[in-house]
Amino acid sequence: MMRNSIDYPTTERQARLIAVADRLAVVFATRAGEQDRSGAFPYANFADIRTAGLHAAPVPAEYGGWGADLLETVMMAEHLARGDGSTALSFVMHLQTIGSAVENGDWPPDLLAELCRAAVARGALVNSLATEPALGSPSRGGLPQTTARPCGAGDGAPDTWMIDGCKSFASMFPVLDYAVIPAALEDGSGEVGRFLVAVDDRFQVDWAWDASGMRTTGSHTITLRGVETPHTTLIGRSGQARGGVGNAWFTLGISAVYLGVAAAAIDAAGEYACNRVPTALGRPIAELEGVQRRLGQAALLLHTARAQLYYTAEQWLHYPARRTELTAWLAAAKVTVTNHAVEAVDHCLRVAGGAGLSRTLPLERYHRDVRAGLSHPPSDDEAAVAFGRAVVQRFRDNTPTDAEKEQI
Repeated sequence: MMRNSIDYPTTERQARLIAVADRLAVVFATRAGEQDRSGAFPYANFADIRTAGLHAAPVPAEYGGWGADLLETVMMAEHLARGDGSTALSFVMHLQTIGSAVENGDWPPDLLAELCRAAVARGALVNSLATEPALGSPSRGGLPQTTARPCGAGDGAPDTWMIDGCKSFASMFPVLDYAVIPAALEDGSGEVGRFLVAVDDRFQVDWAWDASGMRTTGSHTITLRGVETPHTTLIGRSGQARGGVGNAWFTLGISAVYLGVAAAAIDAAGEYACNRVPTALGRPIAELEGVQRRLGQAALLLHTARAQLYYTAEQWLHYPARRTELTAWLAAAKVTVTNHAVEAVDHCLRVAGGAGLSRTLPLERYHRDVRAGLSHPPSDDEAAVAFGRAVVQRFRDNTPTDAEKEQI
């Protein structure tokens, strides 16, 4: 039976993790406006994340981490985003990279242990840099133009690989310590390899991030030239990938961020409505039924979105045998949450009217930030077509053939 979203958190551990995120969010909120205006990367926010130990949240306890599960991570992401969506979005890339690697168990154990211990010992941050300018999102398939050439190869595996290429949307790049780099292997296999590479001056910013929303994620376009990495950093090849199962840590993590941005917008709109007293009215606009209806519609949208998001995370967490089936649930949750968040923020802007467009209120920033959720995979159209094809296929599967009809 699905819980009502107002019942969360349901455990003391969840409450403690949310409390850490909330304390950080309060501080982030004091910086978010100025950072958004300047586009400056929020270095202080990531210093605070490291001080709080939140970078170790998805790291298993055996390596000294918190061992946060998917649902706990989704909750933390939502609450961090209430303070600053850009920081939360880029930090989710670290959380999902480690969380999904631990969950899938498809990394070489020594390599995963190295990353986890670095995260705990020195606050190392990681992101998977898969998107490329020509390729776009790898979720739609295609071979990366980034290549890895074997070096010093004998009869067995090469000693090292030489990586060259370009990656876009490299979120959190200014503070990255490691990057997971997918590259086409130039060894005649036709496969794509993924490498865990230490970020250093071999990674150069080709185009600095400059966007209307999520302005301080540091999602630069970067080039890699002559990045030599040991064979031991090869995580795996495309031929070894597991098919049919989505990345819940990414899909639900980014969805939680946009839910948090919209939640912050409701708080901002509610505060404005309670304090705005037009002379012609003589009382706060919060007492007007029309304003209450707008706030109520926004709250209802988020109530529904949060229930679906948290329930999907719970299902994924507790029923691993069903994850192939639950991949469709991930798409449904992402599309529902991001679209509900966009609509909710729009209601909040209407509450504030023209004042909502002024930078004296954070609503215009929330409006710009929340729309970025529509660009993450799966897109609305992609998800709708997939669900439509499933309906058609189910009908076809249940429709008897001509031969079967003759036997009836």
